[in-house]
Amino acid sequence: MSKKIDCVFDTEFLVVGGSGAGVTAAFYASQAGIDVLMVSKGKAGFSGNAIMAGGGCGIDGESGRNELKIETADPSFTKDKLFDCLIKESYYLAEQNVVQQYVDDAPVVLKDYLQWAERAGSKFVNIQPCGWQASGAHFAKPLVEALKETPAIRTLQDTMVVDLLKKNGRVVGALAIHIYSGKLIRINAKAVVLASGGYQLQSLKNTVSDMTGDGPAMAYRAGATISDMEFMLAFPTALVPEDMRGSIYPYLFRRIPHRLIDRNGDEIVIDEDARGLSTESKLNKIVNCFYMGNAVDKGLGGPHGGAFWDYSIATQEEKRTALDQFYKRFSTWHKYGYYKGESLARVEKMIMNNEPLEVGLGVEYSMGGIVVNEKMETGIEGLYAAGETTTGTFGACRIGDGLIEMLCQGMKAGKVAAEYCKSATLETADDEQAESLAKELLRFFDNENGENAIELFDSITSACDKGLKVIRREADLQSALAELTELKKKIPNAVLTCKSRVYNLEWLNALSARNTILCGEMAVRAALERRESRGCHMRADYPAVDHDHYLFHYDFAQKSGEMRMSTRKPTVTRIPLPNGQRENIIKYFTDPTLEYNRAFKINFNS
Repeated sequence: MSKKIDCVFDTEFLVVGGSGAGVTAAFYASQAGIDVLMVSKGKAGFSGNAIMAGGGCGIDGESGRNELKIETADPSFTKDKLFDCLIKESYYLAEQNVVQQYVDDAPVVLKDYLQWAERAGSKFVNIQPCGWQASGAHFAKPLVEALKETPAIRTLQDTMVVDLLKKNGRVVGALAIHIYSGKLIRINAKAVVLASGGYQLQSLKNTVSDMTGDGPAMAYRAGATISDMEFMLAFPTALVPEDMRGSIYPYLFRRIPHRLIDRNGDEIVIDEDARGLSTESKLNKIVNCFYMGNAVDKGLGGPHGGAFWDYSIATQEEKRTALDQFYKRFSTWHKYGYYKGESLARVEKMIMNNEPLEVGLGVEYSMGGIVVNEKMETGIEGLYAAGETTTGTFGACRIGDGLIEMLCQGMKAGKVAAEYCKSATLETADDEQAESLAKELLRFFDNENGENAIELFDSITSACDKGLKVIRREADLQSALAELTELKKKIPNAVLTCKSRVYNLEWLNALSARNTILCGEMAVRAALERRESRGCHMRADYPAVDHDHYLFHYDFAQKSGEMRMSTRKPTVTRIPLPNGQRENIIKYFTDPTLEYNRAFKINFNS
């Protein structure tokens, strides 16, 4: 053992991540008789973004009725229709072979998941044509149940995997840090799956705060291709008061009659043909992003950079009825009058008193990540990826179904990797490689003249706030790229005021900065080059959706130590790529020639 490495684990299959994709990958590999070690940055089953779930997850109604025996499922919503919707929702940027994997495997993994859910006592609400809504805790509990039923899976919790180890071009393990003790852990493995979640580059978030782009950054350093990094979904998020910042309380109460207004009290008018998208389909998020983002871009935002939800048009009776209905609905998962343990009395008082809520657009989900095929292979031998850390299923815009995507991709990765492990040998990286990496990680404790690690990480998010706003402009992107380029040079010299390795948050910030800066740089570079608007990438200076010139991916790979960008057309298996332009991202969806129809309805009584 190296002097710098504190302990070593050997396993056949290393799973990095303890949320939906990681747990399912571990479960199915273990079921195939493979020795599995799962490493989670948080608590296994309750790590990552799955715990923040509040929306729906679904499959096609045909499979729901015929295979899962869901009586309320709509069988007319076939697999072909789901495939068609996913491709159109992606603005045709999804990989059709990866989407087909989702459509085919989602009902398979749901059979097991719903059995875990029943045994775990999780509660769900039905969504048409075939889906479910649950709180984050009730979505996560079945994952914990799966782990309980598979005691052969070893877990390391509160442990951050920091880089991959290679031998002769093959990934053969990883180096990790136990967060609380600071011990360096070497893990030797036949195969590795990265299921560590996405990246949230901006400061305003409405989900967890530790989505720092670990998976894409580690895969990039290992030689994999990263793509679609400019696409990040935002969501209406509270800005004030401070104790509400980052919550989705305003969105929860969207069914109360209200106006969207700017700082002058003038209504932000949503075009008539877009209103149906915001209420009768799964497109409400992108509608809010477009209209709220444009108002803020024009200088009409509030003092904290958002717009306002004004409830004064609703009668007291309408507000009372809507609030009571909400409390009743959410009492399935939470104490009546509470949400995630917090009393809603203060929010209710503001609404009843007609106090406008300033609402911003907090980052929720990232579409970009590691390029994989339908088998979750990355192109690097021994390395697989699954869930939000990948790209391919949602293209330019994730409308919904990210929860099911992580489950079915995790299942696929676990099964495919298990077959690989059965014939692969356990090789180990050279000790010099592990020693060199450990030295790089520990050098922060010796730095004396750099910037504080926490302040440096905050500077990265500030630069991303500037360039990667919901509505983007050339000058802002150029400025952000210049800032990120300088910050990248400073990271190796980041200073820690605390020299202990025990639960050192400064050290964790420095390690996370290595990953976030890479994701931020790729996102900004791609956003600069994509001189159009598409899905969650909206340019004020290039508002049109331009199929003729920009219907391709921006890929990133490391060549001779340098970041290289290239373009690649989406994989086509069934639906041909379109030509032409649309005026903006809303006109794309309201164009009748698209023939898009994915309306959903929640059954509150189920």
